[in-house]
Amino acid sequence: MNTIKITDELKARIRDHEGCVDTVYLDTLGKATIGIGHLVQPHERQRFKEGIKISVDEIEDLFLIDLNRACAGAEQLISENYRGDKRLPQVIEHVIVEMVFQLGKTGVSKFKKMWKALSDGDKKQASLEMQDSRWHSQTPVRCEALAEVVANA
Repeated sequence: MNTIKITDELKARIRDHEGCVDTVYLDTLGKATIGIGHLVQPHERQRFKEGIKISVDEIEDLFLIDLNRACAGAEQLISENYRGDKRLPQVIEHVIVEMVFQLGKTGVSKFKKMWKALSDGDKKQASLEMQDSRWHSQTPVRCEALAEVVANA
């Protein structure tokens, strides 16, 4: 299986969409988050208490861990859900990585109509299916930006 290449462009786009905060904040769903969209896990609550600042190095370490996890999740989802006869373009793979980064692997697995459209080679329909979602109502600017990348890939 081919692995998804992590590029500076991918990192920059995720950083741009997530923002970067060195203290704990609540995301759009009210979940404790820190750094570049790092969801604070139960075992991390002691480390990332409200009011604690973390260093640039720690932010970067968390980001790389989360990004690698998102890549692995995206690779698994592509192998399980994409039925096209050739590999997806890298820009679409990167959109899926970013979706997994934000929504989790389970969340992205539920985009059944998007996966079917991608498998059928219909990027415009895949783009529409991405926008026909709760994700779009939660973060419309990000969803529309990523859907546009898919439509024009």
